[in-house]
Amino acid sequence: MTKIESASRRRLSEAVAVNAAAHVRKQQWVDLRATAETLVDRDADLLSIGVRSKHGDLKVNAGHHDDLWRHVASDSRGIDAITVPITLNRREWGEVEFCFRAPDQSTFGAIAEHPLMRLLAFYCITGMFGYTLFVGKVMRVFSTTQVVPERVRQALDTLAEGLLVLDEKAKIVLANRAFAETVDVPTELLVESRANELPWTFEHDQSKNEFPWMTAIDESATITEQILHLKVDNGAERIFSVNAAPIGGGNARRGALATFRDVTHIEEHRKQLEAMLTMLRESRDEIEEKNRELEILATTDALTGCLNRRAFFERFGHLWTMAAAEQKPLSCIMFDNDHFKRVNDTYGHGVGDDVLREVSRVLRENHGDHGLVCRYGGEEFCVLLPGIDFEAALEFAEQTRASIEQITFKEPAQLRLTASVGVSETRFNASDPQELINQADVCLYAAKRGGRNCVIPYSPELSQMDGEEPESRERAEIPYQAVTALIASLSYRDAATAQHSRRVADLCSRVSKQYMDSNSQYVLEIAALLHDIGKVGVSDEILLKRGKLSPDEMELIAWHDRIGVELIETAFECQELTETVQFRQAHFDGSGRFRNLPVGVEIPIGARILSICDSYDSMVSDRVYRDGCSHQVAIEELRRYAGSQFDPELVEHFASVVTSKPEPDATINSEAAIQIGFQVERLAAAIDSQDTEGMQTLAERLGMYARRCDIDSIAKAADRIRQRASEQEISWLDLLRDTNELLELCRTTQSELIEHQHENETPVG
Repeated sequence: MTKIESASRRRLSEAVAVNAAAHVRKQQWVDLRATAETLVDRDADLLSIGVRSKHGDLKVNAGHHDDLWRHVASDSRGIDAITVPITLNRREWGEVEFCFRAPDQSTFGAIAEHPLMRLLAFYCITGMFGYTLFVGKVMRVFSTTQVVPERVRQALDTLAEGLLVLDEKAKIVLANRAFAETVDVPTELLVESRANELPWTFEHDQSKNEFPWMTAIDESATITEQILHLKVDNGAERIFSVNAAPIGGGNARRGALATFRDVTHIEEHRKQLEAMLTMLRESRDEIEEKNRELEILATTDALTGCLNRRAFFERFGHLWTMAAAEQKPLSCIMFDNDHFKRVNDTYGHGVGDDVLREVSRVLRENHGDHGLVCRYGGEEFCVLLPGIDFEAALEFAEQTRASIEQITFKEPAQLRLTASVGVSETRFNASDPQELINQADVCLYAAKRGGRNCVIPYSPELSQMDGEEPESRERAEIPYQAVTALIASLSYRDAATAQHSRRVADLCSRVSKQYMDSNSQYVLEIAALLHDIGKVGVSDEILLKRGKLSPDEMELIAWHDRIGVELIETAFECQELTETVQFRQAHFDGSGRFRNLPVGVEIPIGARILSICDSYDSMVSDRVYRDGCSHQVAIEELRRYAGSQFDPELVEHFASVVTSKPEPDATINSEAAIQIGFQVERLAAAIDSQDTEGMQTLAERLGMYARRCDIDSIAKAADRIRQRASEQEISWLDLLRDTNELLELCRTTQSELIEHQHENETPVG
């Protein structure tokens, strides 16, 4: 099993466990059982699901889980078992148990299960049975006469297989018509010639003395199914499966009888299958390698080359855990370009982009070798330094601030840059990674209030300053690792929706600074990332549909949206987060189809901001059935509904902060290519293991997903594979050819995307 498939199973298990916790909390056993059985029915690799309390009571038993689980306890071969704990009110309740099918990755296992191999074995057994009966009759004939009677010759000529009767020196005494016609040599020329002297060819690992009839003559042994190659007059090569047995009685050795079954077509077909399987595995390896390269591109900010927020927080979580376990310091530095808005207004956004590139170059040169550098949002950067204490981090921060002051531009030559910097470290007892960033952020704003272009170290007193978050305020404990796991699950189902959520989170981060403290901004960002998480449960037919949804489908989406709110409420137990996601659908004037929701300023400000940012990104983003509109049109549309659907004050604030349509982010294409590559890998594995049901399911999903991404060539190739896999008599060679064609298309698509992204990267430095 590949690491990607194992990680996918773990993420699926965790997502199901989160959903199960919600049902357990409300004692909804019937719904939970139905959900589990649906998952088992739809996923060919998922054998069973069980929900068991810590007292050992099996509350849900889907797919005969109880029997399977007891079997795993004694013999786990063929089954991949996973358990995920369930906690309620921060106490252990029990666990969700999963049994996945452990795939057979053996090359010989796949070949042995092939129908052609089974057919070959059947013919071998049948041939040996008939051959044994025939040898008995021939031996009785030879025991009474040294001459081959005409009636025996005629009987031998009726055989479909070639046959030679040899004496003790391997001279041909008799050759039947089938053998003579196959090798295209008259029977008269064959008789009295030595069988060893025929134009046999040998593989590199075969000896020229390994003739089966010689073993039969010399050792009185029976040899079966030995493969020999023979060159015929027209230059072609025939491949025979040879059986040989000794002929004689008493102490006299009279020779051997050999039968030759022409398996040229079968052997060529087998070699083609083996070659196709080899190509299949090589292509899968190449796609996996390109997936890794695309994952790197998907974790990088296209403009600056720094880590994006998602990748930064994923790695931050690991460094935070390591620092706590090893009791080593972990420092955080926040940088903000001073007067960046003035640069954009004075010189244009092109110069503003150049400023960000140069600042990121300085940060990566100073800290990239021993830390993480992230474009945190807009003109802000965050640097994480593992193993660096507070005093050393302050020195690094001051050196970097001075380096930013030294940046110059050919045009405009008069432009000079400064940065405000805040520094914190784990010695100040931050409870989680986000609080460590918040501490550095507090220092950053203190630096701005203090005149900018300076470094401010963290002290607890700074948190009590006006405009900042008091220490006594209870912070929302939302583990970012859990958030990224849910986003990864959504990205697997629909990369476009996951990327939309990330863009909305970036917009919310930019718009909310003037209205919300750092803790509320963090909650709003998480709400934006998870506001569409309910779509994880939507069927592929709706989720990947290439057109507008029908009213019934819209109602189903709304139902899953409510499920998403319940999942967030149960998983994080944060009222502010739940209300932000739930009330984003509330209209400012109380209109809209959702009733019993707050109105006006009673709607949480985070929900009002999320509603505006979500609507804006939906309008400017391309869909498979329409192109996105311009920034100006989207702003006009927001203003048209200001006062009815949206908060008019926040609409104007949004328009002042977001002054242009965000640049297209290649990450969506990267993630789409990664998902397509991953699904192609799974499809190739299903074909390798001859899992016909899995082939049909995976090919159908791949086709829908490729059409969603407007990659018709891959969609058509997937459709051909699905059609061949559904045939009653599967042509495996044609299926392998189609699969290799699909892998080549996927590899080409990935290569073009990687090349395109590299071409569009602006050199930094």
